[in-house]
Amino acid sequence: MGTTWNLDDLYTGFNETYQKDLERLDNLVKESIIFLNKKHQDDVAYIEQALTHNEEITILARTLGSFASLKSSVDVTNNEALGYMSKISAIMRNRTASDVKFDRYLTTLDLDDFASKSSKIKLYLHGLKHDQKEAKHLLSEKEEVLYAKLSELSSRSWSQIQNLATANLTIEVGGKELTFSDVRNLAYSNDQKLRKEAYEKELKAYEKVDDFVALALTNIKREVNTMNDLRGYSNALEKTLIQSNMKKETLDAMIEAMKTFRPHFARYLKAKAKYLGHSNGLPWYDMFAPVGKLDKTYTYDEAKSLVTNAFNSFSPKLGNFAQKAFLNDWIDVYPKKGKRGGAFCSNQPQLGQSRIMLNFTGALDNVSTLAHELGHGYHGDIIKDNAPLHWSYSMPLAETASIFCEAIMNDYLLGEFTDPKDRLSILETGLQGDTQVIIDILSRFMFESKVLESASRPISKDEMKSWMLDAQKEAYLDGLEHENLHPYMWLVKGHYYSAGLNFYNFPYAFGLLFGKGLYAQYLKDKPKFIKNYDELLALTTKADAEDVALSMGIDITSKQFWLDSLEMIKKDIDEVIQLLSL
Repeated sequence: MGTTWNLDDLYTGFNETYQKDLERLDNLVKESIIFLNKKHQDDVAYIEQALTHNEEITILARTLGSFASLKSSVDVTNNEALGYMSKISAIMRNRTASDVKFDRYLTTLDLDDFASKSSKIKLYLHGLKHDQKEAKHLLSEKEEVLYAKLSELSSRSWSQIQNLATANLTIEVGGKELTFSDVRNLAYSNDQKLRKEAYEKELKAYEKVDDFVALALTNIKREVNTMNDLRGYSNALEKTLIQSNMKKETLDAMIEAMKTFRPHFARYLKAKAKYLGHSNGLPWYDMFAPVGKLDKTYTYDEAKSLVTNAFNSFSPKLGNFAQKAFLNDWIDVYPKKGKRGGAFCSNQPQLGQSRIMLNFTGALDNVSTLAHELGHGYHGDIIKDNAPLHWSYSMPLAETASIFCEAIMNDYLLGEFTDPKDRLSILETGLQGDTQVIIDILSRFMFESKVLESASRPISKDEMKSWMLDAQKEAYLDGLEHENLHPYMWLVKGHYYSAGLNFYNFPYAFGLLFGKGLYAQYLKDKPKFIKNYDELLALTTKADAEDVALSMGIDITSKQFWLDSLEMIKKDIDEVIQLLSL
């Protein structure tokens, strides 16, 4: 069991096998294009064959693309990997014209009637209807081809700037040269002076790159607005909601509930500020400060043991999955120069596997992150049994299993430690995460809305910094000290830098609150819930968010559901405030 991931089940390198598969992908795409442009007599047979082509291409493109992407994520200077990512994009981009033509063709059909005549069309009916709905926003074939080519040189290239700027950033803290990820992880240090120094030097370091990263973000969002206007979307949010298989009334209900609960999070932050010796709200550099007695640094082996035991407390199946990930070296553990910041899970259902990237430094929060990413991996383990075109879930539902696994981890830790100061450490670490996912996500949603509203012109770095501070003040209220906020959160978060995935922020809040609601159901009737849980996860790739929730008897268009989920967090807030005063 190592601490760097093993990618050999994908490929052992960009070798002859990789080259042959790349050539095969190119040939499959060409065959698909020829077929889609053929005249046909039998609509049902035509759609079935088109779906078969898509399945074959999906399997191979995922394998090839994932290998290159995973190699790049742990070394953003790996130009070979970046080159292959570009080649794969170019091959897939060749399908643009024929895909546009096919999707337009779908708008002329009664898909329900065809589904009654074909088991394959019935299997993929939800996705076909989704494509049918989006087809009305397509440009002409020539225009879509042109944009697909130009986006490689525009938004996709701009997005690499943020990635390179942060991954290669080194910052001197405590007399040592540290990576961007290492410095950000010092926010969890037990040493307040070190936390403050890391925060101040982090902000200072961004001044080296903020001009061109601001330009990158501006140009990405300007491109988004231009294309959405040409395609007839009212705004970027409309497109995101369609992509998310989610209704606006669901998002509105959730956002309103989050805003309603801001004062409770502010109460918690002010109580933590007082505990740490501050009198005017919590400064940003102390937001992740550990409290209570449980201040140990965990080894990776200890983290693995904790996660496995916690997962086994839910079900042996979940615990066995974690063990499989550890034993087969699916996880890249430690930070290093050139490695992307943060953490993610890349599911590989075509192999029945996943790969997880961490930047593990031993904080209790890192243990929760490990549980979170393994939750994504378990989700992938369930959907591997779905059909190939049902291997991708929408953004909001993507966080369902990961947040649920965090809740399992948190409950397990609370059961292991009985001392009030230990309990404070565990509950407050959980609240740190909840505050990020509810309140900080709210600030990011507000900020991105402002940028998109203003992106008809170049936006300066100073405007971005100002808007980010305004959003943080509106979201955190008086919980944070306004003189010590984080004006560069727009530079830190890579989610802003994708033209195809705007508002990649609210799905985390959705995932947290939906996961909390599911966990409440689990506590009420554990055997019944465990029986239905895997079926829920399998459904996430082939149904709208509202229908997935209704499968468990939940109405997510109701503000009350989100308020009830937030009440679970409020209980933790109340207990933490009480424990902080002891």
